[in-house]
Amino acid sequence: MQSAFDAKHSRLDTSLPSIRHLQDLIRNRKLVQIEITTGEALEGVLAWQDVDYLALREPMGESLVLINRAAVVLVRSLR
Repeated sequence: MQSAFDAKHSRLDTSLPSIRHLQDLIRNRKLVQIEITTGEALEGVLAWQDVDYLALREPMGESLVLINRAAVVLVRSLR
């Protein structure tokens, strides 16, 4: 029997078109703009994704910005 924690942290479903599209953006290092629920827009290159977060490397940034998937409103390729 699965616990509530196990059910919440299931595997990334790579059969979903949105997941495959994000993987393509990551693989091809496309510049993206991500709009979040606060209205803020972040730009950079997606480094990776998991069940809960997207990791964005900003253009001049050395470190990654982690964005909770629940806060994402829009992901747009810029090139």
